[in-house]
Amino acid sequence: MTQQAQTIAEALSTDPVYVTQSAQGEVNETLLQKAETKIDGLDFDVYVIVSGDDGADRDLLEQVKVYNGGEGAFIMIDTNTDLVVDYTFEDQHDLQMQVMEQMSVGRDQWSHSTPSQTKLNMLLDLYADPQAAPERETGQEAPGSEVQTVDGASSTATVFLGGAVLVLALVIAVIWFARSRRERAKAARTRRRFELPARLLDRVDDLQRKTLREGLNEDTTELAEEFTQLQTQNLSATDTEGVERALDAYQMARTIVDDTEAERIDLAGAMVLLRQVGREIAEVKLHRSVEHGARPWKPDVARASGSMKSARARGLPQSLCTVNPLHGEARSNRLVSTERKGHLAGKSVRVPVCGNCLSDLQSGRELQWIFDGDRPYVKGDSVWAQTLFGAIGGDLVTALHRRGS
Repeated sequence: MTQQAQTIAEALSTDPVYVTQSAQGEVNETLLQKAETKIDGLDFDVYVIVSGDDGADRDLLEQVKVYNGGEGAFIMIDTNTDLVVDYTFEDQHDLQMQVMEQMSVGRDQWSHSTPSQTKLNMLLDLYADPQAAPERETGQEAPGSEVQTVDGASSTATVFLGGAVLVLALVIAVIWFARSRRERAKAARTRRRFELPARLLDRVDDLQRKTLREGLNEDTTELAEEFTQLQTQNLSATDTEGVERALDAYQMARTIVDDTEAERIDLAGAMVLLRQVGREIAEVKLHRSVEHGARPWKPDVARASGSMKSARARGLPQSLCTVNPLHGEARSNRLVSTERKGHLAGKSVRVPVCGNCLSDLQSGRELQWIFDGDRPYVKGDSVWAQTLFGAIGGDLVTALHRRGS
């Protein structure tokens, strides 16, 4: 047992969420607050530990559970995509099975690259409103029998035994076939009730869009306050242009967020626009801080797009992943093949990618592009595909206005 486990366990006795030192400043406070609110509404105890980006420590989680000594679900997430669960429910078998089952349902709903805090909120939603896990039909082989014959066999006993074994095998096969038919019929009924693919996918997509829309609404509220503050200051012509560009991008993002018919990919585009807004605001604040001889301003939350090294050196917000903005912040610019038609056919373009996509590129694995309908968005003709979410082809807001007209 470690001192860290004991410290965390003691902290969880007063607060169900504990953020380690290595994760401080790296978490989305909005999503974490949502999770804490959901925990308060559950009818059993849930404890959450947020670790750094090195991954969730399963051994540490088990130690915390032991030190805690209570019953409940113990969840550890990192600041990337990892989530693990441990639990203890004495004499509450049904509740234990429910917690296990919802973890299985959650894995079916999120992808490996889904951010850990999003996974956490989805799992807590399942705890509050349990869903039946889709049953997977498992094949079963018919028991076989091997009958050996002896050359020149004259023993009546041997012949009789061989015939008896053959009859027994036939009886077993008939029983198995009848049972298999009943099991397949039962499985089919279960699938019709719980595992309709279209309805399941729609439900998952609606849930993700709801989570995205809630987060985007909060981001736009914070950015509106930033605009109010900047408009009361005397800005240079350059800074005024930056604020105007930011306001244009903000209004476009706001239009998308307010549209109840907006698809998931459109909401991802709104995230890119808001990151652009944040970058413009950061540029203005950085410029003004330098003018006043102060230390350059570094934003607490990155929201705008931009180049990697120069932006990071100046404390500016980073780009979102071009492959899928829902992956989060980009870590590097890399050449990727878009598999698109037209002027980019057969060519690669350098775009911002997240850590997971960078790993996929280095390992030669297929990139996990965000889908537009039933295909990767880069294979379509949307404005997001034409501009790769603003990574190529000039200003994204201008392209959106042009497409809208």
